Amino acid sequence: MPRTVRLRLLGPLARLAGRRETTCDVPEGATVRDVLIALAARYGPEFASALLRAPGELHTHVRVFVDGADADPHDLVVTGPAAAPEVTVLVMPIFEGGSQ
Repeated sequence: MPRTVRLRLLGPLARLAGRRETTCDVPEGATVRDVLIALAARYGPEFASALLRAPGELHTHVRVFVDGADADPHDLVVTGPAAAPEVTVLVMPIFEGGSQ
């Protein structure tokens, strides 16, 4: 049974996508990586290059949270039939640096 994933994009990812929020339906067994690849395909090459360092490989400065928990690209987004009908995935770039 497909689940609706509500995606929240922050920073330059939101600008490149032209929106801060979107949704997509994913099948049971879909991983965070699957969702990110679908996003990259939906929003084009500039968005994809900001999100992925190589096809299917997330940049090290991009963090993903599924329902508030830090997520790895190989983590499942939809965990089974008892899972909530909607899942929220937050995708955000993390930047460090500056001077003290």
